[in-house]
Amino acid sequence: MVWINEKQLAGDSVSESIICEKARKIYEELSKNEPGTSADSEKDSFKASRGWFENFKRWTGIHSVVRHGEAASSDTKAAEAYVKEFKRLVNSEKYLSQQVFNCDETGLFWKKMPRRTFITAEEKALPGHKPMKDRLTLLFCANASGDCKVKPLLVYHSENPRAFKKNNVQKKLLHVMWRSNTKAWVTRILFVEWMNEVFGPEVKKYLREKDPSHSKLTCDGQCSCPSSIR
Repeated sequence: MVWINEKQLAGDSVSESIICEKARKIYEELSKNEPGTSADSEKDSFKASRGWFENFKRWTGIHSVVRHGEAASSDTKAAEAYVKEFKRLVNSEKYLSQQVFNCDETGLFWKKMPRRTFITAEEKALPGHKPMKDRLTLLFCANASGDCKVKPLLVYHSENPRAFKKNNVQKKLLHVMWRSNTKAWVTRILFVEWMNEVFGPEVKKYLREKDPSHSKLTCDGQCSCPSSIR
């Protein structure tokens, strides 16, 4: 409990697995001071099981809370209306599921701590903390049938991270198209570059292999795609 309090004051997250791992280490340290026979140690070995953790919660009164970030906002009405409009477009143009592609970007905070943590019974809410800001952006794309997944676009704030230099990583051989800018954002320039160098060639090749008559690509006109690939 002393250790949990220290973690709580530091703003660190402590999950069930982290607490159980710490409990096992404490047991190992205590066992060194009270050595027994090998048979006894095997029989009485402390596992920090799920049952132990449930009992520990009852003994101490700790409870789990969620670290809240910024509330997500979305226009649900507009989204519902667009679903109907998009369905009408697909039906009128007689597109197959193999010809319908969707892409979207997402931010990955690859150093971020878990959102859920355990706090003491005396605390009703989690004090504020400063989350890790190191992030990258990924742009994923696939078709409605699910059998064509286009190489993702990855945007990071560093063009050549230290790990790349140390291990002689060749970005061209990665399973993503690696690009960089100071904000780690998918800008219009990077998006058009990905469309021309990755999306266009991969999708055209895929559609020609399926059926030469399906190689036509179209766009809804709401993005910044070059007219040459619409």
